[in-house]
Amino acid sequence: MRTKLFFVASLLIIASMLVGACAQATPQTIVQTVEVVKTIEVVEEGETVVVTATPETKAAVEFKSKDPTVLNLATFGDPETLDPALDYESAGIGILINVYDTLVFYEKEDPNAFTPQIALEVPSIENGGISPDGLVYTFKIREGVKFHDGTDMTVEDVAFSIQRGLLQGGTVSPQWLFTEAFFGVGNYDVTDLIDATVVSPDLSSLNDDPENLILVPAETLVAVCEQVKSVIVADPAANTVVMTLKQPWAPFIATLANSWGAIQSKAWVAANGGWDGDCATWQNFYGKSSEQINETAIGTGAMGTGPYKLDHWTPAEEYVLVANEDYWRTEPAWEGGPTGAPRLKKIIVKSVDEWSTRFAMAQAGDVDTVQVGSSADWPQVDGLVGEICELEDTNCTPTDMPDNPLRMIRGYPTSSRTDFFYTFVMNTDGGNNFIGSGTLDGNGVPPNFFNDPHVRRGFAACFNYDVYLNDILQGEAVRSHGVMLPGMIGYDENAPVYEYDPALCESELKASMWKQVDDAWEPAADGDVSLWDTGFRLTIAYNTGNTSRQTLAQIFQSELAALNENFIIEVTGIPWPTYLRNQRAKKLPLFPVGWIEDIHDTHNWVQPYAIGTYGNRQNLPAELQAQFEEVISRAVTEPDPVKRDAIYKNEFNPMYHEAITGLILYVANGRSYQHRWLHGWYGNPILSAQYYYALWKD
Repeated sequence: MRTKLFFVASLLIIASMLVGACAQATPQTIVQTVEVVKTIEVVEEGETVVVTATPETKAAVEFKSKDPTVLNLATFGDPETLDPALDYESAGIGILINVYDTLVFYEKEDPNAFTPQIALEVPSIENGGISPDGLVYTFKIREGVKFHDGTDMTVEDVAFSIQRGLLQGGTVSPQWLFTEAFFGVGNYDVTDLIDATVVSPDLSSLNDDPENLILVPAETLVAVCEQVKSVIVADPAANTVVMTLKQPWAPFIATLANSWGAIQSKAWVAANGGWDGDCATWQNFYGKSSEQINETAIGTGAMGTGPYKLDHWTPAEEYVLVANEDYWRTEPAWEGGPTGAPRLKKIIVKSVDEWSTRFAMAQAGDVDTVQVGSSADWPQVDGLVGEICELEDTNCTPTDMPDNPLRMIRGYPTSSRTDFFYTFVMNTDGGNNFIGSGTLDGNGVPPNFFNDPHVRRGFAACFNYDVYLNDILQGEAVRSHGVMLPGMIGYDENAPVYEYDPALCESELKASMWKQVDDAWEPAADGDVSLWDTGFRLTIAYNTGNTSRQTLAQIFQSELAALNENFIIEVTGIPWPTYLRNQRAKKLPLFPVGWIEDIHDTHNWVQPYAIGTYGNRQNLPAELQAQFEEVISRAVTEPDPVKRDAIYKNEFNPMYHEAITGLILYVANGRSYQHRWLHGWYGNPILSAQYYYALWKD
C-alpha cells in the first residue's frame, strides 16, 4: 500500500504599488488569502482514491448552567416584612408574588390584562361577575387548592385575607388602595370610618394611632369591623366571595392582582400571632409596625398557595424558595405559560449590596441575572453581552461578540420613576443626625429648612439634570412634565419643569433669610440671618447598593459646594429597611426614592405624591394637602375622561409645580441582563420583581 500526501498552504501576498507617476509614493498592502486545501491520495488494491477535506467549522458555543434546577440571584435591598397586608416595597413583593396567589394575576407582560388565578374567571359585566352599576363583584373561587401546609383553601380564607388587610390598616401599608374603593374617595385608612372625637375633642384622626384606637367605645369598634365584613362576604354554599364597592372603581380588578391581594391561610395567621377574625379584637392588631409584625411568623414566614414555598429568609443575607410540587395549575395563565410544578426547583437570592461583587458573580456564572445598581453600570455589563433582544428573550440578534455569555433585553416599558422629595418639617424626636446641629449655625439646618420656598426653588435649580440623564441614565429616558407618567390622563408635555440654572440657584439661596423666634428658626423676608452667608450642613441618605440614588445625592453635593463652599452636603448609604424607616419617621431632609405604580392610572401617582405615601413622609402642610385632596378627589370620581383630563392639567399640575415639593425627574427605558441559559423572562411594568414560575434554565 502506498499513500501520497499533498498540502496546499495559505499564501499571504504582500505587494507595494506606486500611485501616479508624479505623486508621492504611497505604499498599499494587498492581502490575498488562498483557501487551505488538504488532499489525500490513498492507494488501495491498485485503485487511487482522492479525498479532499472540508475546512474545519468552529463549534457553536453552548450556554449551560451549573445546575438547571436552581436559580441563583444577587440583589441589593432587603424585604421590610413578608406580611402581604403591610409590605409595600419591591424587595418584599419579590417573595410575595411567588409564594402567594391572588384572585387574579397579570396576563404576562400586559399591566392592563388579567387572568384568573384563585378565581375561576375574571369578573366582568358580560359574564355576570360585575353588577350593571359597577358596584358588586362576584368571584367564583377555585376548588381543590391547598396551602403549603396541605390544608384546603376555602372561600373564608379569601374573604378573611382582604378583611384582615383593611382592619390591620396603617398609612404606611398598601391598604389605601382598598379603602377608597370600599368606603369612598378620601378614606385612606380603616380608622377614617371612626370619628376620632369619641376619644378626645383634640383628636382629628386615629390614623396610625393604636393607643387611642383601643379607647374607642367597644360597640363602635365592632360596628367598623362588621362594616368591613359586610362588603366582603364569603358564600360557602355557592363557593363565591362577593365584594361591594362604595362607588364604581375602574381599577378594582387591577388592585387585587398585586401582592396586597394575596390569599393567606386564616388558621395559620391566627396560630402565628395574627387576628383570628373576631370583631371584638381587631383593634389589638391595627397599625402594627414591621418590627412588631416581624416578631411573629406572619412577618418572617409565609403560608400561601403559590408555585413556591418559603424555605427561609435570613435578613441581610438571603432568602430561599423551593418549588411547590403540588401546585394546582393545570391550565396555562397565558398562551405558552407554565403549568404544574415549577421547572426551577429552588430560588436562592443573595443580598449583595456591593455592585462590584454582584458583577464578579455574574462574570463567574455564579448568578443567573445581573442586578445593576443603576443604568450607569450598563456600559460595564455590555462588554459581556453576546446577544441583544427586543422586549423579550425570543427576538434576539447576536452582537459582534456572539460567544459572550450574557443576553441583554431592552426596549420594554417601565412604570416607575425615581424622584427627589423635600421634607418640609423634619422630625427631631430622639435626635436627628441628618440635619447636623439642627440650627442655622453653618453646621446644620433647622427642622423646617425646606419650608422656605427659596430653598426649595434653589435646590431645584442647582440639580444638574443633564448629568443625571446622560451619565447615569445613558440618555435612555424621558423627562416627566408632571407627576403622572407620559401619556396618562392629565399629562401635559408642555407643562413647565425646573431646569439646571446655577445663577437662579444662587439668587434664590441668597434670598433665603431667617430669623430666630425663641428656640426656633423661621424663614422671613425681613430676617437678619442670611443662608448664603451662614451656610448649612445636611445629610442626604440613599439605600445602600443603589448607585443611581447615590449619584443623585452626589450631584447635589458637588453643585452646591461649587456654588458656595459653606454649603456642605454629606452623602451616606444605609440599609433599605433603615432607609424606609427614616423616610416614614420624617427624619430625612430630602430623599431620592422611586415609585412603581400599583395600577396603571393617574390617581396612583397624584395621590401618593400629594396626599398619600410621599405627601405624608414629606410632612406637607395640612392646608396644602387639603387643596390637593379636593382636586384629586374631584378628578378620580369624574366619569368623563375629557373633563378628568382637564382637572389634572388645569388645576392639579400647576398647583403641584408651584408648591415645589420635590424634583420630578425621568422615566427610564427598561433593560435586563441575564445569562443565555435562562429562558422565559418577560417584563411587566407593574411588577417590581420577577415571577419565577415562568422561568427555566438550560
